[in-house]
Amino acid sequence: MRQRFRNYLGACASALTLGLSAAQGFAQPGMQNRYIPANKLPWYREAPSLPVQLAPLWGDRAKEEAGTLLQTPAGFVSGLHSHTADYWAVVVRGAWKHWVASTGEGVGLTLEPGAFWTQKHTQLHEDACVSKEPCIIFLFNKQPYVTQFPSAPTKKQ
Repeated sequence: MRQRFRNYLGACASALTLGLSAAQGFAQPGMQNRYIPANKLPWYREAPSLPVQLAPLWGDRAKEEAGTLLQTPAGFVSGLHSHTADYWAVVVRGAWKHWVASTGEGVGLTLEPGAFWTQKHTQLHEDACVSKEPCIIFLFNKQPYVTQFPSAPTKKQ
């Protein structure tokens, strides 16, 4: 129980640090405080064929700088894909794997709550929720961000 609480605190601290760093560029005259309880997050599916849900926290990731939560079921494997923008990520819940097969980066690492990684735009990579519980990941992008899948089938790791 203590380890789970420490993991939770680590995830909160990492997300807060990333959020505060990102927020430095957001403070604008006329900015309003905003609160979204967890049970009111506006989850939606980006692609009907994937069991992935997104919840925008601020911004529209397809058009601008944004903070977004990604939720996947336990056992989810993304398949090879890339994105149109660099992003920063923090594991909030579950155990996650993120790897770049072409370079070996991230291969063999399991990322638990509080873990952080970055991903360069257009670089093909894969992700997986390897826990028995669903995974939630906090994503931050500065440039418009769209997920792209290669047209040819690929081998899973």
